[in-house]
Amino acid sequence: MAMPKQDMMAVPAARLDERFFSLGTRFAGELMRKFVNYGPNLVVVGDISCLAASSALRALVGESNRSCHVWFVPDLDALDARLGAQSS
Repeated sequence: MAMPKQDMMAVPAARLDERFFSLGTRFAGELMRKFVNYGPNLVVVGDISCLAASSALRALVGESNRSCHVWFVPDLDALDARLGAQSS
Protein backbone atom coordinates (compact mmCIF):
# COMPACT_ATOMS: atom_id res chain seq x y z
CA MET A 1 0.00 0.00 0.00
CA ALA A 2 1.36 3.39 -0.91
CA MET A 3 1.80 6.23 1.51
CA PRO A 4 1.85 9.56 -0.36
CA LYS A 5 4.90 11.62 0.65
CA GLN A 6 2.94 14.85 0.97
CA ASP A 7 0.59 13.29 3.51
CA MET A 8 3.22 12.03 5.93
CA MET A 9 4.53 13.10 9.31
CA ALA A 10 7.78 11.47 10.43
CA VAL A 11 8.39 11.54 14.17
CA PRO A 12 11.64 10.39 15.81
CA ALA A 13 10.90 7.54 18.21
CA ALA A 14 13.16 9.25 20.77
CA ARG A 15 10.72 12.19 20.87
CA LEU A 16 7.85 9.98 22.03
CA ASP A 17 7.36 9.46 25.73
CA GLU A 18 8.08 5.89 26.80
CA ARG A 19 4.41 5.61 27.81
CA PHE A 20 3.57 5.72 24.10
CA PHE A 21 5.21 2.31 23.76
CA SER A 22 3.50 0.92 26.86
CA LEU A 23 0.29 -0.31 25.30
CA GLY A 24 -1.50 -0.53 28.64
CA THR A 25 -1.78 3.28 28.62
CA ARG A 26 -3.78 3.11 25.35
CA PHE A 27 -2.07 6.35 24.32
CA ALA A 28 -0.45 4.84 21.20
CA GLY A 29 -3.74 3.41 19.99
CA GLU A 30 -5.62 6.64 20.54
CA LEU A 31 -2.97 8.73 18.82
CA MET A 32 -2.66 6.34 15.91
CA ARG A 33 -6.45 6.32 15.50
CA LYS A 34 -6.39 10.13 15.14
CA PHE A 35 -3.81 9.87 12.35
CA VAL A 36 -5.83 7.15 10.60
CA ASN A 37 -9.05 9.14 10.84
CA TYR A 38 -7.80 12.64 10.13
CA GLY A 39 -4.31 12.27 8.58
CA PRO A 40 -1.59 12.86 7.79
CA ASN A 41 -0.06 9.40 7.82
CA LEU A 42 2.37 8.76 10.68
CA VAL A 43 5.87 7.32 10.50
CA VAL A 44 7.73 6.60 13.73
CA VAL A 45 11.43 6.67 12.86
CA GLY A 46 13.95 5.03 15.15
CA ASP A 47 15.12 1.78 16.62
CA ILE A 48 12.55 0.53 19.12
CA SER A 49 13.91 -3.01 19.31
CA CYS A 50 14.85 -2.53 22.98
CA LEU A 51 11.19 -1.75 23.66
CA ALA A 52 9.86 -4.62 21.59
CA ALA A 53 10.16 -7.18 24.38
CA SER A 54 6.39 -6.88 24.55
CA SER A 55 4.69 -9.28 22.18
CA ALA A 56 1.75 -6.88 22.00
CA LEU A 57 4.03 -4.04 20.85
CA ARG A 58 5.67 -6.32 18.26
CA ALA A 59 2.21 -7.25 16.99
CA LEU A 60 1.16 -3.59 16.83
CA VAL A 61 4.28 -2.65 14.87
CA GLY A 62 3.85 -5.59 12.49
CA GLU A 63 0.20 -4.82 11.86
CA SER A 64 0.87 -1.10 11.45
CA ASN A 65 3.63 -1.74 8.93
CA ARG A 66 1.19 -3.71 6.78
CA SER A 67 -1.11 -0.68 6.58
CA CYS A 68 -0.68 2.57 4.72
CA HIS A 69 -1.48 4.88 7.66
CA VAL A 70 1.13 4.20 10.35
CA TRP A 71 4.63 2.83 9.84
CA PHE A 72 7.49 2.08 12.20
CA VAL A 73 10.92 2.21 10.52
CA PRO A 74 14.37 1.96 12.12
CA ASP A 75 15.90 4.95 10.29
CA LEU A 76 15.44 7.40 7.42
CA ASP A 77 17.24 5.09 4.99
CA ALA A 78 14.63 2.42 5.68
CA LEU A 79 11.88 4.99 5.12
CA ASP A 80 13.46 6.06 1.82
CA ALA A 81 13.74 2.42 0.74
CA ARG A 82 10.12 1.73 1.65
CA LEU A 83 8.90 4.81 -0.20
CA GLY A 84 11.04 3.88 -3.20
CA ALA A 85 9.56 0.38 -3.25
CA GLN A 86 6.06 1.85 -3.05
CA SER A 87 6.61 4.14 -6.05
CA SER A 88 7.99 1.34 -8.25
